[in-house]
Amino acid sequence: MKNIVRLMSLLLIIGAYNTRFSFLSLNILLAYIPLELSFQFFRVKKNGLKLGLAALFMLYFPNIPYLVTDIIHMDILDIYNHFTGDSIKNLGDWTLTIVLFLAIFSFVLIGFGQLLKLLSYAKKQYRLTTTQVSGVLLLVCFLSSLGIYAGRFPPRFHSIDIFVRPWYVFKTIFLEWSFIKLEIVLLFLGLHLAIIGVMTMNRQLSKLK
Repeated sequence: MKNIVRLMSLLLIIGAYNTRFSFLSLNILLAYIPLELSFQFFRVKKNGLKLGLAALFMLYFPNIPYLVTDIIHMDILDIYNHFTGDSIKNLGDWTLTIVLFLAIFSFVLIGFGQLLKLLSYAKKQYRLTTTQVSGVLLLVCFLSSLGIYAGRFPPRFHSIDIFVRPWYVFKTIFLEWSFIKLEIVLLFLGLHLAIIGVMTMNRQLSKLK
């Protein structure tokens, strides 16, 4: 499973590199990092290492749902005629459309699955209640929504910025607010909760006979 995810990530990164979706290579790499961190979390035994890996996972996690916002780049593809309403037979651009869909679908499915798995581990390890775990999950989703906003809208931060200029990042994300920022962050929060809701419903349906 892990090696399949690694191979899939590598193929998507390479496949997108020399195309008009070259930006997707970096975004997929950043989305892969939290997946690898979660794999290592369940491999190591020392609690100190686990805590460090969990912290890094949470830091890089927003890169996974951030992929959803890459749909804004669909406008550079020549696959639809807005005047006639007809689809255009452009094999290259339809291929990029499928690559984008696969990247979003795969990383969101696996990434949120790993998040829930990690929280399930924390619940058992630290004897947390369901309410406590739900509160942590809501907090993680809210912070992730803030991360998406910070990465998508000006001044647009990258994951490395938190290490290079931490105070500026903290001030901009947490201390500078506007009504539209709150609205968009809550919209992204709704996206997170909807994804988790769908995954939860799917698990419940899979148990039905």
